[in-house]
Amino acid sequence: MRKLFLFLSLNVLIHYVVFGQTISGTVIDETTKEKLIGVNIILENGEGTSTDIDGNYHLKTDIGVQNITFRYIGYTDHDENITLLKKENKTMNISLKIASEQLSTVVVSAGRFEQKLEEITVSMEVIKPALIENKNTTDIQTALEQIPGVNITDGQANIRGGSGWSYGAGSRVLVMVDDMPLISGDAGQVQWKLIATENINQVEVIKGASSVLYGSSALNGVINIRTAFPSQKDIDKTSWIKKYKNTGYTKVNMHFGLIDKPKRKGLNWNGEKRRAFKGFEFLQAFKLLNLDLSIGGNIFKDDGYRMGEIIDRKRFNINSTYKSKKILGLSYGINGNFLFQSSGSVMIWKSLEEAYMPLDGITTTNGDTYNIDPFIIYMHGNNRHSLRTRYLKVINDNSTKGVDNQQDNKSKIYYSDYQWQKNIEKYNLRITSGTTNEIVYASADLFQGNNFRRNNSLYTQIDKKWRRVNLSLGARYEYFSIDSEKDHIIDEDTI
Repeated sequence: MRKLFLFLSLNVLIHYVVFGQTISGTVIDETTKEKLIGVNIILENGEGTSTDIDGNYHLKTDIGVQNITFRYIGYTDHDENITLLKKENKTMNISLKIASEQLSTVVVSAGRFEQKLEEITVSMEVIKPALIENKNTTDIQTALEQIPGVNITDGQANIRGGSGWSYGAGSRVLVMVDDMPLISGDAGQVQWKLIATENINQVEVIKGASSVLYGSSALNGVINIRTAFPSQKDIDKTSWIKKYKNTGYTKVNMHFGLIDKPKRKGLNWNGEKRRAFKGFEFLQAFKLLNLDLSIGGNIFKDDGYRMGEIIDRKRFNINSTYKSKKILGLSYGINGNFLFQSSGSVMIWKSLEEAYMPLDGITTTNGDTYNIDPFIIYMHGNNRHSLRTRYLKVINDNSTKGVDNQQDNKSKIYYSDYQWQKNIEKYNLRITSGTTNEIVYASADLFQGNNFRRNNSLYTQIDKKWRRVNLSLGARYEYFSIDSEKDHIIDEDTI
């Protein structure tokens, strides 16, 4: 017969001290005056308490000199020395300073102004450049696929299952570089290869509709790639050579790999020669007087493991910002990306035995894509004016050896975005208003003609911070106009 014994042990420790003196008060943020919840108030003997939901605290202690520390994550510790008399009740209100070395992640995509990530009203993910560099990513799509809820299908971004691209309607997930859309004018497709992975500050992904600020292309979300600039402090101006050396940095990445030969002889179309892929990218950034400048590039070659699927890509970029000496708050500059690439693709392979060889022919695509973005920003008091413009040209020359196919396409985009922001600090209110204008010329052999498109829009958004609640309210008006070749005569030279 088995016996089961159950032992119960109860230990109770009661620590009871009676104090006749008290300290109480409120703890707030020194800058925003917001009451802080959960601030630790610690006495020298280890006793203490924390602030409640209204930022208030109440602490009983001994008579005499007391050393008190106010401690909160993200803020600098605040120490106080006070002397309490018998049965004295003392009120002490404290303001804590944010610790500069513990600043939160700052994003701009949600409201088109700098906000802490934890204060925005939409779901957002942020990718830091270290993730891209450590994985030797030469294509931004590879990094984006590591974000939960985001996947890339046939070159189109999908967020939380929403359609990334609709045939004839264009993108439903807006991809931007520095708040400027990077979408072709003919089919509305994202130009992933034009994005400079070597010069990224961070990638901000909004998981939800953002149509008020960004238009109908952002119905399922926004991916905003923010480029980096040198951020060194001012150096002694006695020597521009010294300034150049001390305020710049250089980054170089190289990679090389070999493609293994297939074990089945029928698939080894290349004989004994091994296929390889290799890449080289660089970035030079520096500050020279009032000029911030970065120049980068990427060269990539992939022989491919299938016959004819060779990728040869060369990409270069330049970013510049000049801060005016004469007009305080005025800055302007020009950014640019230039891509030259050729690639091969095959629709159908010969057979199971010769799976890596084409049946009919190899389609070769030679394409030049580039964008030039002049901009100007002026800040005066609590007002911010910005005008960003873009010229984007996409050229795709498709040809299949031995086949007379007409699948070439090319497009030009002229884009501008004017924005005005007003920050009313007294009421924790920010107003954002602006207008976007876009003109597109496109030509595609597949659609047997040219087309002309115009898009104009007006938008306004109000962001209000009320205690611990962040509110956003906005509206947008858009006008579209599309003319085919029958209705609108387009000169080929314009494309």
